[in-house]
Amino acid sequence: MPTTLNLSLPLSAHFTLKEMLKSSTAERDEALKREQENPPDDVVTSLQHLVRVALEPIRIGIGAPMQITSGYRCVVVNKLIGGSGTSQHCRGEAADCELSPSFLTDPAAMLSRESIRDAVQRRTGRLLRPDVDQNFYLFAYICLNLDALDVDQVIHEYGDALGRPAWVHVSASRRLDKREILFVGSYTNKQYVSATVDEALTRCCMP
Repeated sequence: MPTTLNLSLPLSAHFTLKEMLKSSTAERDEALKREQENPPDDVVTSLQHLVRVALEPIRIGIGAPMQITSGYRCVVVNKLIGGSGTSQHCRGEAADCELSPSFLTDPAAMLSRESIRDAVQRRTGRLLRPDVDQNFYLFAYICLNLDALDVDQVIHEYGDALGRPAWVHVSASRRLDKREILFVGSYTNKQYVSATVDEALTRCCMP
């Protein structure tokens, strides 16, 4: 069945439907690609909500492009990558996000970096570690603005150390309103560990 959705449909000023449906796993099989790019209507509605209440406000606030590495996953794609059967990705309620490494050095991002560092210091009384990566700035921005953002979860996922997540998972739905902060990676024995805003930020600060 040919694709019927308009994949170029803008969901906001900075995000399109296509980037919320893309999957490198699905690209390997034409039939799977068609399934991945033809989600049910309720998934499209959920993606619109996710972008409107979470991703677009985050993108505007941090002032730098965000790459979506995994948005919606059809059931088959989710199984192939070993995703949880209850993953919000399957509902169109979650996205894994990254900033470009250039965020750390781009003069255009300097004010954003300084604003986040200053906010972390005011909140924790400590300086942010100098070795945190660009994705931690994204994670920290979301944590600092958790009360204003309508998110279910923000997760510092994998990467080689605390403060250096491989990506940041953001979920938002009309069903839940948890505003939960989690960490998962080798530094948590691959177990999901919850944290308050202050705990999440302090873990990645200098002693």
